[in-house]
Amino acid sequence: MRSRRSAKFQRFLTCAETAIRHGSPVDERVHGAADRMFTALQTPSGQAGRPDAACLPDCRHLDCRHLATALEEVRSQPGAVGALGDAFADIEPQLRWQVRAGSETPGEQDRSGYASAIIAGPEGLEIRPDVRIGVSLLAPHTQYPDHRHPPEEVYVVLSGGQWRQASDPWHEPGIGGLVYNPPNIVHAMRAMERPLLALWFLWTGQNSP
Repeated sequence: MRSRRSAKFQRFLTCAETAIRHGSPVDERVHGAADRMFTALQTPSGQAGRPDAACLPDCRHLDCRHLATALEEVRSQPGAVGALGDAFADIEPQLRWQVRAGSETPGEQDRSGYASAIIAGPEGLEIRPDVRIGVSLLAPHTQYPDHRHPPEEVYVVLSGGQWRQASDPWHEPGIGGLVYNPPNIVHAMRAMERPLLALWFLWTGQNSP
């Protein structure tokens, strides 16, 4: 039996598209990626995921209070960003949060202050092969280290925090700001005094690298 998309999930997608279309900086690459992803998302996959929702667990540096702090701030914003914060808060209890327990490789930066959850893609609330959507949370003073991946990526920033690409300087997009990562570019993000919360969208469909 094919499953229908829930009203809450559809509202989240609609608010996310609005926030990206009206976010800054205005970047043709962002709008091109949004065109690809949200055109595909107009058609539900018909496969509802069962991610076995798991609340954000406590660990050495990260607890649920960081998520509550970030959500309170973004939901207080006017317009499209506040609406997206509300829509995300409605689906968040259905997500399966996973915390990086600590370094697995000698010399690797400790990421025990980092958690993420998949919203759509191979797992999450809707299973689909063409778009992968997720959320990341960093505790204050935590850096997610340099990494890269083939799909292009758009971040919708829902908090304070800083981003960097390759050897460029760190910059702070601000709440509602957008970050575009071209395919395979090295990038990183870090939280400052407050938690960092961001949604990310990866295009994994046709003609994806």
